[in-house]
Amino acid sequence: MIHQVWVNRLDNAIKHIANNGTLKIRLCKVGRDAIFRLEDSGSGMSDETMAHMFDKFYQGDTSHSMAGNGLGLTLVHKIIDLCGGNIEVQIELGRGSIFTIKLPLTNK
Repeated sequence: MIHQVWVNRLDNAIKHIANNGTLKIRLCKVGRDAIFRLEDSGSGMSDETMAHMFDKFYQGDTSHSMAGNGLGLTLVHKIIDLCGGNIEVQIELGRGSIFTIKLPLTNK
């Protein structure tokens, strides 16, 4: 399931970056957590879209509506919850997005 989280986050970031845009990926361990941070210089989201970004079938950018069904972030959020983690989002319209995902590590 975690694979789906990474595919969705990377796919969305790439889809919304203009030519010569940037994508920064960071993965680190902090205490007993893995922290994944994905920062892009894409289009960002409006306040309206942010308010609904985890809602089923919601698509704030209708220009991409044929490329998806509006379930990506809903599934990402659910998978992270099931794994005992959390997701934080910082977005500015026209300036990009930062998604930070924290997942607990297990000792085996």
